[in-house]
Amino acid sequence: MYGVILAGGSGTRFWPVSREQNPKQLQEIVGPGTMVQNTVQRLLPLIPTEKLYLATNHQQAIETLHQLDCYGFFSDHLIAEPSSRNTALAIGLMAKLLIDKDPDAVMGVFPADHVVTNSEAFIKALQKAEALAKRDYLVTLGVPPTRPETGFGYIKQGAEIEGCASQVERFVEKPDLATAKQYLEQGNYFWNCGVFIWKASTILEELQQYAGNIYSQLETLTGCLENSKGKPGYLELNEKGRNLFSSLPSLSIDYAVMENSSRVVLIPAEFGWNDVGTWSALDDVSEKDSEGNVISGNVLAQDCENSIIQGQNRLIAVLGLKDTVVVDSPDALLVCAKERSQDIKKLVEALNEHAHPEGKQPSTVKKPWGSYTVLDSGSSYLLKRIEVLPGEALSLQSHQHRSEHWTVVTGSAQVVRDEETFQLKVNDSITIPQNTKHRLENSGSDPLVIIEIQFGHPLDENDIIRFEDRYGRH
Repeated sequence: MYGVILAGGSGTRFWPVSREQNPKQLQEIVGPGTMVQNTVQRLLPLIPTEKLYLATNHQQAIETLHQLDCYGFFSDHLIAEPSSRNTALAIGLMAKLLIDKDPDAVMGVFPADHVVTNSEAFIKALQKAEALAKRDYLVTLGVPPTRPETGFGYIKQGAEIEGCASQVERFVEKPDLATAKQYLEQGNYFWNCGVFIWKASTILEELQQYAGNIYSQLETLTGCLENSKGKPGYLELNEKGRNLFSSLPSLSIDYAVMENSSRVVLIPAEFGWNDVGTWSALDDVSEKDSEGNVISGNVLAQDCENSIIQGQNRLIAVLGLKDTVVVDSPDALLVCAKERSQDIKKLVEALNEHAHPEGKQPSTVKKPWGSYTVLDSGSSYLLKRIEVLPGEALSLQSHQHRSEHWTVVTGSAQVVRDEETFQLKVNDSITIPQNTKHRLENSGSDPLVIIEIQFGHPLDENDIIRFEDRYGRH
């Protein structure tokens, strides 16, 4: 079996920890490891690394590869999508890519941002599903509901066909509470966990029948895939492919195929699944204190009940809260009633409508070479903490509107300034005048941390002229 991980979500309901430019799947939401790392980890007993593929937004491609490097993930098994077009197109493109490599390929499709607490049961369910997929079924896993949940889609179980599997009578969108209670009582409705197993050839046949406008463009799109120009060499679409991809319909695989196909079968499976769609979902997957609170980080909580309080470095002191969500981040604080956690998405939409940068951009911005964090700013200055990973380097660049002053805090740096090269160690400083070509590189084996002070006006990340860049950025 091949594993296809879909990692293109924005995770807006987990704001302020999750942002569009550093979304939920790249965060440590539950336990150690990020969600995409945990997804790969649970698949490895069944699917070797060389058979894992991943689709994500182009903005997250390099950070995703950084996080998966410890598993030996192949960089050219990642497709960087130019825009969000839901799951039908992503799955179709992956299926076309796989069938060109292996005509008999069976592919499992897995969300990158879900929690599974019983990995052994999960693998056993996948093995059952693989056997059915080889017989040209489209297999979906259904999780027996434990409560009347309005935040999940449901699958209605039909007639039994294979002992462990049943026909699917219908897919149901997220119901209201009264309907969800009826589903729980009836016992033949299952949560749709978004895990699918099928042959690449089978899903392509069904896409051809039910979503021909997508299927008809898959061969052209695969022909437009090429290695990215910089390092690491993930797959991306050329200009023709990007334009075509972005013009195609945005459809879920459920809507495009699963709700229409007669080949769909359901395997009920219990494996401790939760899509962790909102902060309130931590109630189901996290340890609680004696008062029912889920607390992490630097938090002092007194007389609080059934609340979720997530701190980071600075102290968060809370008193007398009940059924409340409090989430801190370096640049934004969320406080909301737990029952309103589904509406955080609307809050983020409002932030973006009013052009608040906190809606999309995190305080620490990931870059191919490392990251930077804005510490302070004024009308004519900006203070940053810059971290460069070992062996990485910023582009050779200049700035029209600002000068920069760097001081090394940790590690060792090699700095190119016009025709000169400097080796800097801890406590060494250097000034980069306006309109001067320069490059910062980590010349050591440890992370390089510098403090940068920019002076000028305007101070804008777009004020960069790149002359050379190992990551293929223009």
